[in-house]
Amino acid sequence: MISKQSKIDLKTEVFFKFILDNYESFDKFIKSIKNYYIKEELLYDNILENNNDYLNYFESLSEVTDKFFYTPYRFDINKELLIEVNKLINNEYSFRNKNIIHRHFLHEVSDYELINQEIDNIFSKFSNNDYTTLENYCFLMYNLYQIYPFLNALALRFIGNIYLLKNDYLPFFVSTRFKSEYYYIFQYDFSRFKEAFLELILKNMDFLEENLGLGK
Repeated sequence: MISKQSKIDLKTEVFFKFILDNYESFDKFIKSIKNYYIKEELLYDNILENNNDYLNYFESLSEVTDKFFYTPYRFDINKELLIEVNKLINNEYSFRNKNIIHRHFLHEVSDYELINQEIDNIFSKFSNNDYTTLENYCFLMYNLYQIYPFLNALALRFIGNIYLLKNDYLPFFVSTRFKSEYYYIFQYDFSRFKEAFLELILKNMDFLEENLGLGK
């Protein structure tokens, strides 16, 4: 039986061939979907066009996309990049300085006083393991969400996508159709989460095929 990771890799090959045949370069493809991607990210976080902060967020996410998505190979995935991405998105220069209860997650996020040490531990393990690219992506997202170092998750999802693009995978599009499922799986242990998240990545690829015509 073919594994989820193998299915993702096969779909990725098909998508990349389609992109090169129809857009000439991957950068042109990213440019063509940028606004759609940003709108999906903001919709997922309930930042709607009638929200007073919508335009500010849209401009910030556009800047982050332009800076990191076209040349992702130039950037190391580490704590400094995470803080830089969050600074550009939310104009915050450090991790959150108070404890929070996230209204969607079923797990308890980290105490704010432990965030810096826990983030260091995550990136140390992230850089020194035998995981595949997709397993490492799952590891990164799972642990960042367990800590939840900022007041929203936009920077977490963006750094995850920078990592995927850096390693020749398509970005993960959050979609409101997966929202409850996405939140729910973070209560699992990592092994169970990884399998559930890989399944969500496959659903995401079906979503891209349906909404962007990839591979058709």
